[in-house]
Amino acid sequence: MDVHVVPLEFRSLLDRVSRTRDYDAGLLSMAEADADPNVDMNVWLSSGASHLWNPQQKSPATAWEAEIDGLMRRQMVTRKYADRKALVRPRAELLMENPLIPLVSPNILTGAQRGWRLSARRSEHYTLWNAEEA
Repeated sequence: MDVHVVPLEFRSLLDRVSRTRDYDAGLLSMAEADADPNVDMNVWLSSGASHLWNPQQKSPATAWEAEIDGLMRRQMVTRKYADRKALVRPRAELLMENPLIPLVSPNILTGAQRGWRLSARRSEHYTLWNAEEA
């Protein structure tokens, strides 16, 4: 694969990805500092303005996007943590099988008092990964 990296100012990259579609691939961060996926509904819903692989659809273009829309809408109104988690996990699996390829993760340093047990998890905020176990 022949790759030519072209660094762009962030607003220019967003313009290419969301408006002109003048790109082959883009590397950008779309993460909020909140473990709750509801803060990124504009990314996950097919009708969202930041749904970069096919923004602001009137209806989902693919079956997997329709499935993600349904999962996200159901988890948004579900109260129990375990039930919400069960709805968010398949969304992550669908995204991994389709348009998003996670490439980078920030280096994270966290201080803790002796005697605390800390374990790495893929959730944010990083200092609260396993607060319920501390």
